Amino acid sequence: MPGLIGASSRGTVRYNVLDLSVRPEDRGLFSGPAHKYSEDIEVDLFEPVSSPEIVQGPEGLDVQGFAYVKHRSALDVDEWMNGENPEETYVKEVEDLVGKVTGAKKVVVNHLGIRKRLAEKNADPSFYRKAGDKHDETVKERAKKETAWVTGKTDAGLEPARFAHVDYTLEGLKRTARYCRKDIKAAAQEALDAEDANKDAKRYAAYSVWRPLKPVKRDPLAVADWRTTEKDTLQPIEYRATSNVVDKGEYMLEQYTQTPEAKNTGQKWYCMTKQTPEDVLILKFADTASEKDPKISQYCAHCSPMLPNVDNEEPRMSVEARVIAFW
Repeated sequence: MPGLIGASSRGTVRYNVLDLSVRPEDRGLFSGPAHKYSEDIEVDLFEPVSSPEIVQGPEGLDVQGFAYVKHRSALDVDEWMNGENPEETYVKEVEDLVGKVTGAKKVVVNHLGIRKRLAEKNADPSFYRKAGDKHDETVKERAKKETAWVTGKTDAGLEPARFAHVDYTLEGLKRTARYCRKDIKAAAQEALDAEDANKDAKRYAAYSVWRPLKPVKRDPLAVADWRTTEKDTLQPIEYRATSNVVDKGEYMLEQYTQTPEAKNTGQKWYCMTKQTPEDVLILKFADTASEKDPKISQYCAHCSPMLPNVDNEEPRMSVEARVIAFW
C-alpha cells in the first residue's frame, strides 16, 4: 500500500478544537459539533504485528486497547452491498467472535456502519447535522428496530472519520447500557442494579469490530496505544443518540475528541499494511474494569489518517460493529 511500507511509515492525523456554541440538543442525531479549527499532524504509523511493545492476540485488548485477530466472514462485499439483511448473519458472527476473544458471557451488537465514501465532509470544519433534518427522520425509523441496524448500506455510505476520537467515554458506555435499547439494558441489568446500590458490579465494556470489505488501499484505520494517550488531551462531548428505553426516544451519549495537545505527548499510532477482510481489528471504547484496575486499558483513540500517493485508489470499504460485552 502506498504510504504504508516497512516497519513504519508516515501519515497525517487530525486533531480538533471543538466549537461548542451549538447545543447538543440542536444538533442532529449522532452528530458532534463543528470545529473551531483543526491541526493536521504528520505522525509515524507503526506496523502493529512487528512492533515488540504491542501484545499480539486477544490479550492486547486490555494492554494497548486494540487487537488484530484472524476471522473469515461468511459474507463477501457483494452480499453486503446487494444482499438482503446481511446483518442477520453478521451480528451473530460478531457476537460469537467477541465472546471468544474476550471471554464475555453475553455480547450484544448495537449498530453496524458501512463506510464506502471519500472523506469529503471531513474537509469542512464548520459541518454538523442540524436537529430535525432528513437524516434525523431516517435514523429514527431505523432505530425502532429491536436489534442492530445498519447505516450506509444502500445509500451513499459513511465517510472515513479523519479526526482522532473515542466513540464512548466511560459515562457514555454506562448511559448506553441503561438507555440505548431494551435488550442491552436487560443484559446489563445485574450490573446496573449493583451500580445503583453502590455495590461491586460485574464488568461490561464497549468495543468496535472493524473489518474491511476489500483489501485497504487508502483511508485505513489507525489506532493509538492507550498507554501513550494522555487523558487530558481528550475532550468529552455529548451528542443525541436513539433509545427505545426512554419515552423521549433519545438520550445523550458522550464521547471523546482528541485535541491538538496530543501532538507533543509521544502518542504512538499503529496501522496494518494491506489489511484484508480476514484481518479484523477490535478496539476498545470503554471498560468498567478500568475503574478498578489501572493496568487495564480504558479506551483506544483512532482515526483514518491521510496517506500520501493514494488519491487514485478506490475508496475504502469497511463495516464496523459497535459491541457491548458483559461478563
